[in-house]
Amino acid sequence: MLGNVVIIGQSGAGKSSLINMLCPTAKASISNNTYGCTMVVTKYTCHLGGQDYCQVHDTVGLEEGRWGFLPDKQAQKQLKSYMNGKLKKSPRELDLVVYCIPGARGSKKSQARNFKKYKSLADAGHVQVIVVVTHLEGSAGPLEDWWSENAKTLKDMGIPETTKHACVVTLPKHELESRKRHLYDQSYEAVKALIRNNLPSTRRR
Repeated sequence: MLGNVVIIGQSGAGKSSLINMLCPTAKASISNNTYGCTMVVTKYTCHLGGQDYCQVHDTVGLEEGRWGFLPDKQAQKQLKSYMNGKLKKSPRELDLVVYCIPGARGSKKSQARNFKKYKSLADAGHVQVIVVVTHLEGSAGPLEDWWSENAKTLKDMGIPETTKHACVVTLPKHELESRKRHLYDQSYEAVKALIRNNLPSTRRR
């Protein structure tokens, strides 16, 4: 196994959809609104090509309203405790953090605040944070164009433009228009490569 990957982000950011893309047998519950559907951290096996695989951890959604499954204050406490626990294990059980941003919804101060908070936590444990921009099904041009076209948004969120990232669609392939279904396969390969290339065990090869 190459390592443990924790996927974090706000409720409705596409974490569980990303899990289902990476791990076809996962069947993680998904939600397209701001109310989450992940109540506890769940681990899945993600095959990265050849004999390589990692464990991906689907976490509780942040910034839920008071009527959500888990109020934000409690969700923040649970996620911070989970990440700290994995960092303190010997050997360490956290090797890479994936921060999900819903590209179709624009920037929110809470996204910037959460990115800063959890990147600081990851940095303290010498763990890299990468970004996956989700919900780009409505993009007219190449998905990767989102990153350069939203440079100011990224800057406002405190995300360096040099951050390792992937811009993807996360709707199930059968729900996409036929002319866009190739974007699902493209997104799947892009995220797998992003994770594989940024896990410490891979970089040391």
